[in-house]
Amino acid sequence: MLKISGTFCAALTPLNEDYSINKDLFLDHCSRLLLQNLDGLGIFGTTGEANSFNLNQKIDAINFLINNNIDPKKLIIGTGLCSINDTVSFTKNISNLNIKAVLVLPPFYYKDVSNEGVIEFYKRVIEEVGDNELKYILYHFPKLSGVPINFEIIEKLLKLFPQNVVGIKDASADIDFMLKIIKYFGDFAVFSGSDSLALKICKQGGAGAITATSNISGKLLSFIYNNYQNEGEIENFQNLQVKIRDVLPNNELISTLKAYMSVTSKNSEWNRVNPPLKKIQNPENNKTVISLIELTKKMDELLSNT
Repeated sequence: MLKISGTFCAALTPLNEDYSINKDLFLDHCSRLLLQNLDGLGIFGTTGEANSFNLNQKIDAINFLINNNIDPKKLIIGTGLCSINDTVSFTKNISNLNIKAVLVLPPFYYKDVSNEGVIEFYKRVIEEVGDNELKYILYHFPKLSGVPINFEIIEKLLKLFPQNVVGIKDASADIDFMLKIIKYFGDFAVFSGSDSLALKICKQGGAGAITATSNISGKLLSFIYNNYQNEGEIENFQNLQVKIRDVLPNNELISTLKAYMSVTSKNSEWNRVNPPLKKIQNPENNKTVISLIELTKKMDELLSNT
């Protein structure tokens, strides 16, 4: 039996004009996402611009959410950093908040590192944090990190920490790799980082999805996940796979999602990103943003007919 499963939104992090975290807007966004029947939120992952903030900013924002009635059991928090000490410090600091899990990216500065080096990183983090109850989800995103998490790494970490290491988020879009992990490791939770692959993964025993596009399609993703076992009873179920991710650019996904949020919420505060990302000027006239608005209208129409 999987120790963790469901649909989680990799939440965007809104900014103030001085690039600090806009905590009030962050709280509002997270609260709205949880009303869309998602199982929880991924906070300070890639989509949340995690590595553009320091530890104190992130810890302060997390405490603000929890102190304002965001259930910590709904939170998967990204804690993987280049520095082992920072990763340990961050993870240890939030381990007593009763959160769902931590999502840990491997250190991403050095490339072509050995499996042994990656295993040692995770080993040191888990041992130095020292919480036998804390759940760890490995973060496989080789295109961004340059450090893949392969079968050997998973196998050895599961032997070392069977209670802690419970799953992996795969943002590689390599469905064959995900299906092999599901088949080989049994109750190890495999989360798709892509909405479009979530249905296929779940049908084969996957745990669910942790995705960026669920910032604007969370209701749809949660509906698909909660109803895929009964898809034969739902008319045009396959049509629910609205290809929102196909419209988004790979390199500026965050900027585009924030531009979309600024237009649909009529709040220009959303249209800010940390450098080196660049905000979209005049988002209301941006072709991709316009396409996303049309797709989400289609999504709402499809859901209203189910």
